Amino acid sequence: MAATFQVIAISSLDPDGSDTRSEPMLLYPDALKTARQLKSEGKAFRVIAEGDQTEEQMQSFLALGAVV
Repeated sequence: MAATFQVIAISSLDPDGSDTRSEPMLLYPDALKTARQLKSEGKAFRVIAEGDQTEEQMQSFLALGAVV
């Protein structure tokens, strides 16, 4: 099963990035694009992965500063 990811912006209303109700499950390329966008805006973000993600995929999110 391909991995899917949720990229959740961390805010003062949700400092843990745990409110996932309105966040879509994305395939890796779209999730990485979203993470890059949040980083460029100076926002902290969390990534939640489901399925068979690779170490390389997770490292790319960590390199952008993600909380996993």
